[in-house]
Amino acid sequence: MDNIELLHNEYKLKYHSEEIHFLRKEFQLFECLFRSPSRIFTRDELLDAVWTREEPTDRTVDDHIYRVRKKLKPLSSIMSIETIRGVGYKLKIRETVRENVLLQDDEVSLSMAMLFRKYHLYGQGDALKLLEENQSVLGFELETQNRLYLQFMKGNFKWIAESSDLPFWDRCYYLLHIYSYIAEDKNKCLEYFTKAMANPNIPVDHRTELEMLNRLPLLVFTGQLEDAEILLAQSKNAVHEKKVDGFIPLLSFIELYILLSKKDDDRITGRLMEIEKELQHYPFLRESASFMIIKGIASLYKRDRIGAKHFFDRGLDQFSQARYIPGLFISLNTILYYLAEYETDLDLSRVYSLQLKKYEEEYQLIILESIIRNQLDTYL
Repeated sequence: MDNIELLHNEYKLKYHSEEIHFLRKEFQLFECLFRSPSRIFTRDELLDAVWTREEPTDRTVDDHIYRVRKKLKPLSSIMSIETIRGVGYKLKIRETVRENVLLQDDEVSLSMAMLFRKYHLYGQGDALKLLEENQSVLGFELETQNRLYLQFMKGNFKWIAESSDLPFWDRCYYLLHIYSYIAEDKNKCLEYFTKAMANPNIPVDHRTELEMLNRLPLLVFTGQLEDAEILLAQSKNAVHEKKVDGFIPLLSFIELYILLSKKDDDRITGRLMEIEKELQHYPFLRESASFMIIKGIASLYKRDRIGAKHFFDRGLDQFSQARYIPGLFISLNTILYYLAEYETDLDLSRVYSLQLKKYEEEYQLIILESIIRNQLDTYL
């Protein structure tokens, strides 16, 4: 039953990649049976549960049972509606305990891990979601860090913050980022990032990103531009030495943030053009979305309000398309920072402040702030 999902707004049942679409009364009838599997319902009980304050006949139940049975045929191996003669109906669910033999195949596991990385790289949120939902069918299991990343990508921040079955250090990297989206004190965020990076318990991949990438925007947004330039140069050298090509666009974006903060007119336009050419080698949706946000900031710097809003909205739309919720928080925080920095447009500030507030409420960040801070203070 764990893999069976009922989508109430769409009157739909999902089981792995299989979808069953019902009419409203069909869905309500199925749900009534589904919530109490193996219980025998009389016709009168089903009439009372589904057709409240209506005057249907016994035949109404029988007709709807017939239609629901017909729609459930693709799932006949795991569930069926049985008729109990002289009494009524019950839903029988058969637990599938057979293990997919592919789970033991290392080649399949390696191939699926490579596919996961490709989908991640290209920002294919829908494809990643399908992989997550169909692990048992496809014959693989997501590693802990991939499971965490998927929850992070989808904005399931509450699950990450409150998950008691995963150690803090597996979750630490994501907790740091989630906290930085809501905390006003960016210096405190930078302090947490630095402490985590120095702790031997944090996974190696996460330490590498903290060292090379994650502290840089916080240095920019706390006004420590000289330190940001020094770290940027060190990170570029490390990226070339370790051949971590995926970091190159991100470092280029941070370089532009520094130039835009320093208001270096001579270099901003030229570097924008160079990076736009570089991105032809990185045709990834998230990188494209990030660059749209930077073009919006550059337009804002030139007092081009219309151009800024155009690029901001394009970038935010692309992050939504990629199903990458952290990108929305990072972008909105960045937009609001530069709107305040340039003191240009109160109307735009209100627009994007409202958007950020909406997302904070939707993803429960305000509630999670103290929960995450307590964990960071305890372990760091």
